[in-house]
Amino acid sequence: MREFVFTVEYERGADEVMDLFIENPDLHSKTMAIHATSESMWRLDRLTGPTEALEAFDEVIEQATRCNGVLGMCGAPVVEWEYEVLSETPNGRIVYSCREEGDGIQSIPHVAAKHIGDGLLMQAERRGAQNQWRLLISDDDTVSEIYEEVKDSLSDGLSLSVQRISEPECWLEESVSADGLPPEQQAALEAAVEFGYYETPRQHTVQEISEELDIPNSTLQYRLTRAEAWLARQFVTGTLGTEVEDRVDPEQLEASA
Repeated sequence: MREFVFTVEYERGADEVMDLFIENPDLHSKTMAIHATSESMWRLDRLTGPTEALEAFDEVIEQATRCNGVLGMCGAPVVEWEYEVLSETPNGRIVYSCREEGDGIQSIPHVAAKHIGDGLLMQAERRGAQNQWRLLISDDDTVSEIYEEVKDSLSDGLSLSVQRISEPECWLEESVSADGLPPEQQAALEAAVEFGYYETPRQHTVQEISEELDIPNSTLQYRLTRAEAWLARQFVTGTLGTEVEDRVDPEQLEASA
C-alpha cells in the first residue's frame, strides 16, 4: 500500500468555516472516521480550540449555505446534508455529518471511493488555511486519477498541492504507546501522577517525591523533563504540520498515469 497525502489550501473568504480556521490558528479539526459510497458520505470530526472559536463554529455551521471542508466538501453547493454535535466541551466538539452526493462537484471522500472502491481508508485534518488528506492506495494510477479529479473540482479560492506518495507513515493508533519511553522515565511519570504532581493545586513537589522514591531530586527532575518532552512529541506526531512548500511536482503524478 502507498500513502497519498495532499492538501487543499483556502484563500480567506472562499469558505465560511475555513475562515474560522484562518482567523483562529489554535482551532484544529481531525477526523475520527470517514466513510463514502456512490450515494453518500458520512464522517466524525473532532474539533479542538479556544471556546470563542468553537462558539463561532456553532453559529456558522447552523447557517452554512455550502457544505464546507469540515463536512468533507470542496466548496460545493448544498445538496442534502445533516450534522449533529455529539459531544461538546468548552474546548472541543465531536461532530457527525452526512451528505448525499448529487451532480456536479463531489466530496473528496466520494471521489476517493469512486476510484479506490471497497476498502477505502482515509484521514483528514484541518488547521490554518490547510485541509490535509491522507489516503491509503494500492497503485499509482489511482493516485493520478484522484489528483486530477480533485484538482478539476476545486472552486475559486482553493488550490491543491501534493506532499508525498510514499510508504504509509501516519496510520498508527492515536493512543500513546509507552514502547519508546525508557522504563525509568515511565516510572517517574507514574510516580508523579500517583503523588499528585500534576494536580491543581499540586499535592507534592519534585523534591518531596524524590525523597519518597529515595532518588536524587535532580535525577527525578531530569527523568520527568525527558518524559514530558517525549509525550509532547507523541502528541503532535501525525498532526497537520506539512509545509505547503513541500510539494510533489504534479508532472510526477501525470507521468505515473
